[in-house]
Amino acid sequence: MKSSSAISIARVGSRTVLTPKSSITYENREEIQATFDECIKQQRSDIILDCKAVGYMDSEALELLVHMHEELRDQGNRLKIIGLNEVCRDIFVATRLIHLHVYQDIHEAIKSER
Repeated sequence: MKSSSAISIARVGSRTVLTPKSSITYENREEIQATFDECIKQQRSDIILDCKAVGYMDSEALELLVHMHEELRDQGNRLKIIGLNEVCRDIFVATRLIHLHVYQDIHEAIKSER
């Protein structure tokens, strides 16, 4: 699978790490959605979203993350989100999305039980 301009893809063991290269907004939502859909199609369903380069998320991004979470949950998997900055973490708290599987870093995400 190739890396798109909005998001990079890496493998860490059996996990797929998706790393957006900037804020997630309506401008790059479709490209990130397409990358996620391709991962699902290839049965790469143990996905970690590394948000270390994400400065901000708009409502389109939040809808996308909820969609990704629900699709993986329906398959018995989890979307794990790491590296949220203070702004994004506050957005998650304010919108009550902090219940999604949010971790400080990749090590914490990998250690967490399914």
